[in-house]
Amino acid sequence: MLRSPLLLLLLGLALSGPLPSAVESAQILGLFGHPGKSHFDFFRPLFVALAERGHNISMYSYFPLKEPMANYTDYVFEGMPLLTDFVDLKSIEQQSDFLGIPIKMGNFFMLHDWSLRSCKVALHSPLIAELIRSSQSYDVIILEQFANDCLSAVAHLLGKPVIALSSCAIMSWHYQTLGTPHINSVMPMNFLPHTDHMGFMERLNNFFHFHIANALHKYITEPATDALIRERFGPGLPPINEIVKNTSLMLINQHYSLSGSTPYTANVVEVGGLHVGPAKPLPQHLQSLLDESDLGVIYISWGSMVDPSTLPAPKLQALLATIANLYRYTFVMRWIKKAMPENKPKNLYTFEWLPQRDLLCHPKVKAFVSHSGLLGTSESIYCGVPLLVTPFYGDQFLNAAAVVQRRFGVIVEFKNFDEHHLSRAMRTILDDYFAMQMKRATIAFRERPQDPLKLAVWWTEHVIATNGAPLVQSAGNNMNWFVYNSIDIYICCLVIVLLCIGAVWKLFKLLRWLCGRRNVVKQNKLKKQ
Repeated sequence: MLRSPLLLLLLGLALSGPLPSAVESAQILGLFGHPGKSHFDFFRPLFVALAERGHNISMYSYFPLKEPMANYTDYVFEGMPLLTDFVDLKSIEQQSDFLGIPIKMGNFFMLHDWSLRSCKVALHSPLIAELIRSSQSYDVIILEQFANDCLSAVAHLLGKPVIALSSCAIMSWHYQTLGTPHINSVMPMNFLPHTDHMGFMERLNNFFHFHIANALHKYITEPATDALIRERFGPGLPPINEIVKNTSLMLINQHYSLSGSTPYTANVVEVGGLHVGPAKPLPQHLQSLLDESDLGVIYISWGSMVDPSTLPAPKLQALLATIANLYRYTFVMRWIKKAMPENKPKNLYTFEWLPQRDLLCHPKVKAFVSHSGLLGTSESIYCGVPLLVTPFYGDQFLNAAAVVQRRFGVIVEFKNFDEHHLSRAMRTILDDYFAMQMKRATIAFRERPQDPLKLAVWWTEHVIATNGAPLVQSAGNNMNWFVYNSIDIYICCLVIVLLCIGAVWKLFKLLRWLCGRRNVVKQNKLKKQ
């Protein structure tokens, strides 16, 4: 007879069959209607990793794989120009301010316009019509939540768990839909050049920007989105702000080492740096150029959306003069379309495309001149390369402020993009002491308990295995603003305090009357005597 508890346990396990294993060969749908390449560059590694693990990926986007791979099928949207090399630096909005406070609400309207156009194209795509008619069932739907969430309506019609991805910090209007807290004093809004260390005026500015952006999204973007959804699918669907509350999880391109420690709920997971893959050898022409460099290489790129050839002539000449003065360094720059001026320095080499991650991690690269886009900033921090950043729009101001606060680099604002400011900034980041400090600071970004890509894969499979990860959901997304922020509790406490003050005041008046009455009685007695 088996009397040992261990033997009884083993027998029970044997009789109960195999233990639950990881999710196998799930059907995963990707919906990405935003035509921004830099956004999708952050998302793609997750889907490639999932496909390599045996999951079947159906990807609806503007960016098909260059080379087909097993378990990954592309469905390519058409009808929207890709957001690459289209930002004209001559027309970049100059930083507006009021009494020294930066005003950035123009970014909201720019995103609103882009998102509505891309939303309409995606919803009316024949691919979406075929998807809805298809009998194919999916285990999870992964999509981007950014300026506009209209593709969440497609996910709602398909009725499967949803995972949201964000290539930047959470947009201000998604805090409530996720039920995750926003603490004004330490969590700067996406468009602002603030960090988690804000003074009074910065916190005041952050408060107004956060709530104004939320109001604009609620009363402008959401009604416009609902109208597009009704136009495509007819009446009957819930409003978009209710649909997005069914999001099971959001994976965001953030990490505390850059953006600060943030109190997210369990359904918001930081996977910043997910796109930084393993190193690959450089092309031979680049490798030779780096090998021949004297003091090292300085890399210049303002991302995939900016057309660098539109840099205003005075600013371009300031950049060229700065490069010429640093003649012992080799400069490698992303440049497209028109030819460089005749006075292009001999130590400047231009290319239409450069393998940014592998270039930045080469030991000969000493600095990165950037627009502080989050992907390039993450890669530079991962590789330990100091940054000289010039933010132009969107979350670049937020990223640039974090870069300076964390001593990963310095800012040269676009209005100060001249030879004096550029030369001074270059001297700062090329200093050996600054570079040594920066490399030490990158340890927190590189050394983690789990690789961010593996973490994202784990959470994706967890949502599939648990049919939406209900236990990580926050109750806050179904509370109204009044209850969520405990305004009713504050009012109750205020009423109690006022009642106590009133009671004390009445008691004081009563005691004063009694004392006065006692004095009157004494005086009357004295008079009678």
